[in-house]
Amino acid sequence: EKGDVMISEVLFNPKSGGVDFVEIYNHSGHDIDLKEVQLGNLNAAGLAASIKNISSVRHMIAPGSYWVISTSSENIRQNYEVKYPNQLIQLSSLPAYGNEKGNVVLLSGGQIIDQLNYTSKIHHPLLRDEDGISIERVSFDVDANTEGNFKSAAANIGFATPTYKNSQMLVSNENSVKLSSKTFSPDGDGYEDFLLVNYQLDNHAKLANINIYSDQGKLVRKLCQNQTIATEGRFTWDGLNERGELSAVGIYVVVFECFDLSGQVKKFKNTCVLAMKLND
Repeated sequence: EKGDVMISEVLFNPKSGGVDFVEIYNHSGHDIDLKEVQLGNLNAAGLAASIKNISSVRHMIAPGSYWVISTSSENIRQNYEVKYPNQLIQLSSLPAYGNEKGNVVLLSGGQIIDQLNYTSKIHHPLLRDEDGISIERVSFDVDANTEGNFKSAAANIGFATPTYKNSQMLVSNENSVKLSSKTFSPDGDGYEDFLLVNYQLDNHAKLANINIYSDQGKLVRKLCQNQTIATEGRFTWDGLNERGELSAVGIYVVVFECFDLSGQVKKFKNTCVLAMKLND
């Protein structure tokens, strides 16, 4: 039925040598047979066309799972992080999806069950190059074509999330930035060698600057500069400064600043201690 299987993510303008993909999501509460689902586009008359069977045999997918359809599963694995490679489906051909605009439709029993009408203008306006960047669905609870319901995948997750949760999905009403520990020791002993900066935002399509300062206010390391980020995630500091040298033992300030095109800015400050073992 409509709303059971939905369009989750689309790559319609791949990098040179890359391939298009369409990710679908089982939004129902039960297993669904992909043999009953087709992928297509729209012709000039606005009718479903270029219809492709996703599977010719019984292929059950679990509720809450993401499945990626392309002409080369290996190409997707080479270009993006694929957390669930068994959820890649390879077809001999896909419907045509234009680089500037197009339509993606899902069908079952000859009826359209989901439809996305996209243009390249969906992408974040500050992106210099849109090649290889997918567009992701923000919410499955509203129509695919609701304004703002598809956004560019975030830079800090590799510009696409094939087979797993979209980087631009809203997960909470909370804004927070927390450090994994107040102290870390980048000495290579396998224990707290890295400082993890974990964040969670209540809105999508944000850009971020993350800088590390000494307790004297001197800039030590730029972890992120004007980068589109997912609604939740983490950044890692290995203790090195901008010159690639290990920073001195001491107190450091992590400044996490995120902003959007409307001018809304949020800033978070956390302190940590870079420590080292004392000599015997």
